[in-house]
Formats: sequence, C-alpha cells, structure tokens
Amino acid sequence: MWRVALLGMMAAATAWAREPKQGAGGEEGGVIEPKADQALHKMSDFLSKQRSFQVETTSVDEKYTRDGQKVQELQSSTVTVQRPAQIRVDRVSPRGHSLFRDDGKQLSLYNQERKLYATAPAPSSIDAAVDEVREKLHVDAPGGDLIVSDPYRDLTEGTVSGRYVGLEPIDGQMAHHLFFTKKDVDWQIWIKDGPEPVPLRYVITDKDAPSQPQFTLELHDWQPSVQVSKDYFTFTPPPGAKKLEPNRQ
Repeated sequence: MWRVALLGMMAAATAWAREPKQGAGGEEGGVIEPKADQALHKMSDFLSKQRSFQVETTSVDEKYTRDGQKVQELQSSTVTVQRPAQIRVDRVSPRGHSLFRDDGKQLSLYNQERKLYATAPAPSSIDAAVDEVREKLHVDAPGGDLIVSDPYRDLTEGTVSGRYVGLEPIDGQMAHHLFFTKKDVDWQIWIKDGPEPVPLRYVITDKDAPSQPQFTLELHDWQPSVQVSKDYFTFTPPPGAKKLEPNRQ
C-alpha cells in the first residue's frame, strides 16, 4: 500500500543564457542545448522559490502483459507542498481513495475504502523523503523530481543530451517542449511560457523494459503560495480505522 501511494508523489540561483554543458552527473560528452538549459533552469528556479504550492495531477502508467500488450493505469491526485518538509497527496486510483501526509515529523498513509492506515517517522526535508521512497521502498517516484529543492539537479543527473523541441499548445496555454536522453530512459517536459514557468506535462520512457512503457504526468490548476490550515498535513486516524505497519523490506 505504501508503494502504490508514494509512487506518484511528487524544488537554485537564477540562470538565463548559458553555454552548452554536460548535464549534472551526465555521461562524458553529454550536452544540453542552451535554450533547453535556460528553460529548465527557469522552471527549477521558480519552483524552488515557492514556499508552498498545490497542483492537480493525472498520471498514466503504462504496464505490459506477458503477450507484450500495453495497458494504461490512470490515477488522479491533488498534491500540496509546504517547504521545507510538508507534503500531502490526495489520490484516486483503481485501488480506491488514499491520503498520504508528511507533516515533517510523521509519514502517514490512509486507504478510505479499506479503513487501513500506516505511519512511520518522517525525514527532515522533502528531498530526504523522496530519497527514502526510492532507496528504502524501492520506488522510483518520478514526480518527486519536480518537488525537491533543486529540480534541475535531479532531472539532469546522468543526462547524455538535451534539446529544445519548440513552443507547443497544452490546454489553451503555450509551453516550451524539451527532450532529454539518458542511458536507460528518455524524458520530455512541457513548461508553461510566461512569468510562471510551471511544468504542465512530464513523460518518461523506459528504454530498457520490453515495449518501452511510458509514465505520463499531466499537471494543471497550479496554485503557487497556496494557504492551508496548520493541521492540513497532520493525520488523525478516523474512528474504526485499523493500523498496519509499513513493509520496508
């Protein structure tokens, strides 16, 4: 249950015109085109400066059968972040309604239909929480790259090449389309044009897996500097809920 809910959980000096460069931690000779580098830095700088934000997301996770057929699983979430250490994810998926909270002291996960919940000590920061999901729970959590303190660093680690594709429309808004290649994955991102350069679409292609499945994250209804109550990230077990211990094997 922890692995399912944390999978989609999804921030730095200002950088403008830059020379082509090797991606952070990238392969030798890896180059990011200046226009792509500028757009990604601008998005990263904007997100990292937001002390709080809320965004609606829809994820499409492609899986494949033994016959090689692709099957898509859809989930929708409301993600709320308050730096430096608080996260809340309200999610609807094929497994029902789940609520993940990190108040900076405790991680909690509650499944509404089953009335089951689990808790664990929380790391001291959002970056540490994303690392723990990946290292201890063995979950990639691709959306986590967009909420850490420096998205540019995490997104470009291991980059072989990056290029600027063009300006494209998404839901009535123009967005900068960027394409990046790493050893095992390709990924694309569409960043809103204008004074609030938030990501609108994020696509990862797994090149090592059969059929090269994709993970797509659509992001909309961004609310920078959102105001929430003090107890918004704190979990209180509902009457009749049963506690489970998280499996960290």
